[in-house]
Amino acid sequence: MKHPSRYLFLSAVLFVLTACQTPMQSGSQCVVEPGYLDTENTFSWRQGGLDVQDDTGYVSPLMRDALRQAVAGHLAGKGFTATEDTADVQVMLTLRTRRELVSFETGGSPCRDVDCWEQITPGAGTRMDIRTIGFLAADVFYGGKPIWRGWVETNLYPRDRDGAEDVIARAVPELFASFPP
Repeated sequence: MKHPSRYLFLSAVLFVLTACQTPMQSGSQCVVEPGYLDTENTFSWRQGGLDVQDDTGYVSPLMRDALRQAVAGHLAGKGFTATEDTADVQVMLTLRTRRELVSFETGGSPCRDVDCWEQITPGAGTRMDIRTIGFLAADVFYGGKPIWRGWVETNLYPRDRDGAEDVIARAVPELFASFPP
Protein backbone atom coordinates (compact mmCIF):
# COMPACT_ATOMS: atom_id res chain seq x y z
CA MET A 1 0.00 0.00 0.00
CA LYS A 2 1.30 3.40 -0.91
CA HIS A 3 1.16 6.30 1.51
CA PRO A 4 -2.48 6.53 2.69
CA SER A 5 -1.77 9.75 4.57
CA ARG A 6 -0.65 11.37 1.28
CA TYR A 7 -3.99 10.45 -0.34
CA LEU A 8 -5.93 11.77 2.62
CA PHE A 9 -3.95 15.01 2.46
CA LEU A 10 -4.55 15.37 -1.29
CA SER A 11 -8.25 14.65 -0.81
CA ALA A 12 -8.44 17.32 1.89
CA VAL A 13 -6.64 19.83 -0.36
CA LEU A 14 -9.04 19.10 -3.23
CA PHE A 15 -11.99 19.54 -0.88
CA VAL A 16 -10.65 22.89 0.32
CA LEU A 17 -10.04 24.08 -3.23
CA THR A 18 -13.47 23.04 -4.46
CA ALA A 19 -15.53 23.88 -1.36
CA CYS A 20 -16.36 27.32 -2.68
CA GLN A 21 -17.24 26.05 -6.16
CA THR A 22 -20.16 23.78 -5.30
CA PRO A 23 -22.24 23.27 -8.46
CA MET A 24 -26.00 23.51 -8.54
CA GLN A 25 -27.66 20.19 -7.76
CA SER A 26 -30.96 19.27 -9.37
CA GLY A 27 -33.41 16.48 -9.99
CA SER A 28 -36.99 15.67 -10.96
CA GLN A 29 -39.76 13.14 -10.47
CA CYS A 30 -42.56 12.35 -12.89
CA VAL A 31 -45.59 10.07 -12.65
CA VAL A 32 -46.92 10.44 -16.21
CA GLU A 33 -45.77 9.24 -19.60
CA PRO A 34 -43.82 11.47 -22.02
CA GLY A 35 -46.17 13.58 -24.11
CA TYR A 36 -48.88 13.63 -21.42
CA LEU A 37 -49.23 17.42 -21.63
CA ASP A 38 -48.88 17.76 -25.40
CA THR A 39 -52.41 19.16 -25.79
CA GLU A 40 -51.99 21.77 -23.03
CA ASN A 41 -50.76 25.30 -23.67
CA THR A 42 -51.77 27.30 -20.55
CA PHE A 43 -50.93 27.14 -16.88
CA SER A 44 -52.01 28.97 -13.76
CA TRP A 45 -50.42 29.42 -10.37
CA ARG A 46 -51.66 27.13 -7.62
CA GLN A 47 -52.48 28.77 -4.25
CA GLY A 48 -50.60 32.00 -4.92
CA GLY A 49 -47.83 30.20 -6.77
CA LEU A 50 -44.97 30.62 -4.31
CA ASP A 51 -44.41 29.23 -0.82
CA VAL A 52 -41.37 30.81 0.84
CA GLN A 53 -39.56 29.95 4.04
CA ASP A 54 -36.62 32.33 4.32
CA ASP A 55 -34.54 31.86 7.46
CA THR A 56 -31.73 34.01 6.07
CA GLY A 57 -33.22 37.32 4.99
CA TYR A 58 -32.12 36.75 1.37
CA VAL A 59 -35.57 36.71 -0.21
CA SER A 60 -37.23 40.07 -0.81
CA PRO A 61 -40.62 40.75 -2.42
CA LEU A 62 -38.69 41.86 -5.53
CA MET A 63 -36.97 38.46 -5.69
CA ARG A 64 -40.31 36.68 -5.34
CA ASP A 65 -41.74 38.64 -8.28
CA ALA A 66 -38.56 38.09 -10.33
CA LEU A 67 -38.75 34.35 -9.68
CA ARG A 68 -42.39 34.08 -10.74
CA GLN A 69 -41.67 36.16 -13.88
CA ALA A 70 -38.64 34.03 -14.74
CA VAL A 71 -40.66 30.82 -14.40
CA ALA A 72 -43.53 32.23 -16.49
CA GLY A 73 -41.04 33.35 -19.15
CA HIS A 74 -39.27 30.01 -19.19
CA LEU A 75 -42.55 28.09 -19.44
CA ALA A 76 -43.66 30.43 -22.25
CA GLY A 77 -40.56 29.32 -24.12
CA LYS A 78 -41.82 25.74 -23.70
CA GLY A 79 -45.25 26.61 -25.08
CA PHE A 80 -47.18 27.33 -21.84
CA THR A 81 -48.86 30.71 -21.42
CA ALA A 82 -49.76 31.93 -17.94
CA THR A 83 -53.46 32.64 -17.46
CA GLU A 84 -55.41 34.34 -14.69
CA ASP A 85 -58.14 31.71 -15.02
CA THR A 86 -57.69 28.35 -13.36
CA ALA A 87 -56.02 26.08 -15.92
CA ASP A 88 -55.79 22.28 -15.90
CA VAL A 89 -52.00 22.68 -15.53
CA GLN A 90 -51.08 24.43 -12.29
CA VAL A 91 -47.63 25.30 -10.96
CA MET A 92 -46.58 25.75 -7.34
CA LEU A 93 -43.08 26.93 -6.39
CA THR A 94 -41.42 26.23 -3.07
CA LEU A 95 -38.41 28.31 -2.03
CA ARG A 96 -36.39 27.56 1.11
CA THR A 97 -33.21 29.13 2.42
CA ARG A 98 -31.19 27.95 5.38
CA ARG A 99 -27.83 28.58 7.00
CA GLU A 100 -25.27 26.00 8.09
CA LEU A 101 -22.18 26.44 10.20
CA VAL A 102 -19.27 25.32 8.04
CA SER A 103 -16.43 25.89 10.47
CA PHE A 104 -15.64 27.46 13.78
CA GLU A 105 -11.95 28.20 13.78
CA THR A 106 -9.41 29.87 15.98
CA GLY A 107 -7.08 30.10 13.01
CA GLY A 108 -7.63 29.40 9.33
CA SER A 109 -10.69 28.37 7.42
CA PRO A 110 -11.39 25.69 4.82
CA CYS A 111 -12.63 28.46 2.56
CA ARG A 112 -9.94 30.99 1.69
CA ASP A 113 -11.94 33.11 -0.75
CA VAL A 114 -13.02 36.32 0.99
CA ASP A 115 -16.36 36.21 -0.84
CA CYS A 116 -17.03 32.53 -0.38
CA TRP A 117 -19.18 32.13 2.71
CA GLU A 118 -20.39 34.64 5.21
CA GLN A 119 -17.67 35.13 7.81
CA ILE A 120 -18.43 36.27 11.34
CA THR A 121 -15.73 37.13 13.86
CA PRO A 122 -17.12 36.77 17.39
CA GLY A 123 -13.79 37.85 18.93
CA ALA A 124 -10.93 36.18 20.79
CA GLY A 125 -9.28 35.14 17.53
CA THR A 126 -12.23 33.02 16.40
CA ARG A 127 -14.12 33.04 13.14
CA MET A 128 -17.26 31.30 11.93
CA ASP A 129 -17.88 30.50 8.29
CA ILE A 130 -21.60 30.23 7.59
CA ARG A 131 -22.91 28.72 4.37
CA THR A 132 -26.32 29.71 2.99
CA ILE A 133 -28.20 27.08 0.99
CA GLY A 134 -31.02 27.90 -1.42
CA PHE A 135 -33.56 25.24 -2.41
CA LEU A 136 -36.19 25.77 -5.11
CA ALA A 137 -38.81 23.23 -6.18
CA ALA A 138 -41.62 23.34 -8.72
CA ASP A 139 -44.63 21.09 -8.44
CA VAL A 140 -46.89 20.72 -11.46
CA PHE A 141 -50.47 19.55 -11.06
CA TYR A 142 -52.84 18.37 -13.77
CA GLY A 143 -56.53 18.19 -12.95
CA GLY A 144 -55.65 18.82 -9.30
CA LYS A 145 -53.25 15.86 -9.05
CA PRO A 146 -49.45 16.17 -8.77
CA ILE A 147 -47.74 14.82 -11.89
CA TRP A 148 -44.21 16.30 -11.90
CA ARG A 149 -41.68 17.82 -9.52
CA GLY A 150 -38.33 19.44 -10.24
CA TRP A 151 -35.83 20.85 -7.76
CA VAL A 152 -32.53 22.71 -7.58
CA GLU A 153 -30.27 23.45 -4.65
CA THR A 154 -27.14 25.55 -4.47
CA ASN A 155 -24.89 27.51 -2.15
CA LEU A 156 -25.69 31.21 -1.99
CA TYR A 157 -22.76 33.49 -1.35
CA PRO A 158 -22.86 37.07 -0.02
CA ARG A 159 -22.38 38.40 -3.58
CA ASP A 160 -25.61 36.63 -4.61
CA ARG A 161 -27.72 39.04 -2.54
CA ASP A 162 -27.10 41.73 -5.13
CA GLY A 163 -27.20 39.32 -8.07
CA ALA A 164 -30.42 37.44 -7.41
CA GLU A 165 -31.42 37.73 -11.07
CA ASP A 166 -28.28 35.80 -12.05
CA VAL A 167 -29.03 33.04 -9.54
CA ILE A 168 -32.63 32.84 -10.77
CA ALA A 169 -31.46 32.82 -14.41
CA ARG A 170 -29.24 29.80 -13.68
CA ALA A 171 -31.76 27.98 -11.47
CA VAL A 172 -34.98 28.16 -13.51
CA PRO A 173 -33.72 26.38 -16.68
CA GLU A 174 -32.11 23.72 -14.49
CA LEU A 175 -35.36 23.40 -12.51
CA PHE A 176 -37.49 22.79 -15.62
CA ALA A 177 -34.90 20.82 -17.62
CA SER A 178 -37.13 17.72 -17.79
CA PHE A 179 -40.45 19.55 -18.07
CA PRO A 180 -42.81 18.96 -19.80
CA PRO A 181 -42.62 15.21 -19.46
